[in-house]
Amino acid sequence: MRKFATLILALCLLTAMRCEAHLSVGYEATAAVAREGVWRAITSGEGDTATVAVMDGGKIVYSECFGAAERATNRLSDSRTRFNIGSTSKMFAAVAILLLADDGKLTLDDPVVKHLPEFTMRDGRYRDITVRMLFNHSSGLPGSTFTFEYEPSFDTHALLLEVLRESDLKHSPGAMGIYCNDGFTLAEMIVERLSGKSFIDFVAERIFTPLGMQDSAASIGETGGEVAFFYDVPKGRKFPLEAVRVHAAGGLSSTAEDLCRFADSFTAGGDHILSDAMLEEALKSHPTPFTKHLRGRAILDAFGWDYAWIPSYRDDGIQVLGKSGGTIFFSTNLLVAPSERLAVAVSIAGGVDAPGICRTIFDALMKEKGLPHYTKPPLEKPKAPQPIPEELLAFEGDYVKGDCAVRFVFDRDEGILNIHCLLPAPKQGEEAPPPMSYVYSEGMFHDLDAGTSYYFVSEGDEKYLFADRISGYGMNTLAYQKLKGVESPKRLALEMDGVLWITRNALPSELIVDGRLTLRSSISPELPGYVFTLNPQRVENADSASIAATSFRDQFSLTFFQRGGKTRMRAAHMVFSRADEAEALAAGVSGVVTPQDGENEWRRAEEDMILSFSIPHKGRVVAVNPDGAVSDIIYDSAVDSGELYAPVGSLIMFAGAPGDEFTVKAR
Repeated sequence: MRKFATLILALCLLTAMRCEAHLSVGYEATAAVAREGVWRAITSGEGDTATVAVMDGGKIVYSECFGAAERATNRLSDSRTRFNIGSTSKMFAAVAILLLADDGKLTLDDPVVKHLPEFTMRDGRYRDITVRMLFNHSSGLPGSTFTFEYEPSFDTHALLLEVLRESDLKHSPGAMGIYCNDGFTLAEMIVERLSGKSFIDFVAERIFTPLGMQDSAASIGETGGEVAFFYDVPKGRKFPLEAVRVHAAGGLSSTAEDLCRFADSFTAGGDHILSDAMLEEALKSHPTPFTKHLRGRAILDAFGWDYAWIPSYRDDGIQVLGKSGGTIFFSTNLLVAPSERLAVAVSIAGGVDAPGICRTIFDALMKEKGLPHYTKPPLEKPKAPQPIPEELLAFEGDYVKGDCAVRFVFDRDEGILNIHCLLPAPKQGEEAPPPMSYVYSEGMFHDLDAGTSYYFVSEGDEKYLFADRISGYGMNTLAYQKLKGVESPKRLALEMDGVLWITRNALPSELIVDGRLTLRSSISPELPGYVFTLNPQRVENADSASIAATSFRDQFSLTFFQRGGKTRMRAAHMVFSRADEAEALAAGVSGVVTPQDGENEWRRAEEDMILSFSIPHKGRVVAVNPDGAVSDIIYDSAVDSGELYAPVGSLIMFAGAPGDEFTVKAR
């Protein structure tokens, strides 16, 4: 009887999780691959609810949804459940601009300032940025100037213009393609200026409606409706809906079926909303001068797409274009083969590799249709080391990527590139990690453990290490950039080594994740003249440091300034102060008032404490443990309630309107 009851329960659970599905005859193998990939992500805890769609010849031949869009009500996801699609939104911005070109309102090689005269930068080269450069990511703009939110609370366009006025370019306009969100926000502003409509209204009128995209809109945090919620792992907390208001850069929501309808507009037999000339612009490669240095295909050499060709399919004469999109809560990918009139789209809640899932589905579709398809290359024996050519010795030195700094040292005769970690430095009492070793053979350096190969590139006095033919896609990507030596190293006015900094301008409505509220700056005696905060920076004088890793995305300079007699550090739109300025949190009942200048107020737990809070309307309390790997969030009033155990050293942020009063009970 117990076994029978268990079986009934299992059947009920499976029935409850079975969502709407449509599958045409002849696509069973494709559906099987999709189901395996999505369920692997969900059952591993990486993802939550998901939606998949496959289009062939303008018809949806497979569509399926997985999981509950909202758990408390057991509302299952279906084909009309919307997900935030992140940077997949960029292709809608690309089409919007091409539509305006068709209307005769701009050309792709117009300077951006022609249409946005209020756009200025400290670096005078900004005047040479063209509309086309915004879409192949070659503008040279520094990074991403926006904040994920739970509800709209600031003017995204005004913030970007304010930040850019005091910013420099990373490189000359058009020189190379480096992923850049801010260029698409400028494109959004151009669309609004030339159309006289909001970006969302223009896209709805000129793209969504003509293509029958009934379930596409602004981000789910702005529009609500039949949407997928995000639940974290392992706590399973339900988070508020995510608002992303840089609509052109990453702020649209959609369904997998709608994304396939959009993709079909680029195919040979699809419903075209673009002229033949502008459709050609959307499909062709848009390489930069730097591309000639690469041994293979480059990512971003396209008009809005991540890539215009996948090399393995190009070899068979088939063009495959792709665009991924990731927000804090969602991951999306879209692939389209225009000549075959095929499209695949995947959206999933959680930090999942949607591009990887989408690609396996696309490969299965090509195979099932009897078309050329990607197959994993056969295993090869490890490369035997060869002596390193003398001309490569000039590439020895110090390199960076992200917040990591390393030293390249060649063992020429043994054919080994040893990569020694300089930063992050080991904690006190820990030994430095052993160097990574790449074997030189047949003109490249090989990471035998990862199966990845690398080669060096130089342009002028800049030197780089590129990854060759990344797994599955076959394209080349930047791995490291060499730091230039500083003849007369300078130091910042404040001590920076090992200093913990806290955010002072987080919004009460902001979507806050681990590592967002604090950062630890560092320096290395091995790298005089450089400081590491959000990214590597070269010290220019006592109060400022410039971007050092000029070939990576989202890089920021820093400046010190005074506010209320205290020093603040600014990086793009973020403002920080030293964490040791936070006042000690008193035992018992105490009040905390947010400053009139709009800054966040902070307190530090000087001993282990149990805390509870009385929070004003739309106020926010977030506690972090700065000893965690990335300053782990241990409490966030946006999703947590009740008492908080705050271990000694915990930092508590209070965000609200100027003059908001919080009450804290500490025991």
